[in-house]
Amino acid sequence: MRFSAVSAVTVVLFACLSGGTAAAAETQTASFDPEPWQPFRATNFTAPAGRYCDFDLQVTAVEDEEEVRVDARYPDGAIRLNEYRGKLVSRFTNLATGESVLRDLSGRGFEERYPDGRTLKSFTVIGPFSFGFRDGDGFPKGYYRLSGLHSISLTQTGVRSMAVDAGPEENMCETLG
Repeated sequence: MRFSAVSAVTVVLFACLSGGTAAAAETQTASFDPEPWQPFRATNFTAPAGRYCDFDLQVTAVEDEEEVRVDARYPDGAIRLNEYRGKLVSRFTNLATGESVLRDLSGRGFEERYPDGRTLKSFTVIGPFSFGFRDGDGFPKGYYRLSGLHSISLTQTGVRSMAVDAGPEENMCETLG
């Protein structure tokens, strides 16, 4: 049997979702019926100097044809798992120097949320995407373009760590510094 990259991500996700007795019991009562795809637009932002980089980092979507769908809900209806797909190309700019680069971020991703349905628990992606790490997180500080298979775990207080790290990484702070 041949597995696609999406199948590999799905296996990793459902292993995480059902790892443990309480989680397994919860999984049995949660809904795993994918809902229709909906348009999704990336949020442009500026991270102030010190958050990820030593300079103000601006990230702006240049091409955005993404979609999102809810793949699973908790028994109370709160979102448990979102899936993302589609084309995203973003411009990363060092606002101190004006230097910028374009990067493809068109990976396929799965976002797991805590039972409140809002707080991010994990983000698993195959292919290129970007994510930031701060001082105190379980990965070196920076704003990264990650490719391959990566899974980022977050505590309920927002501390980030790299649970699965299989593929190349580009720290945009170094690229633009």
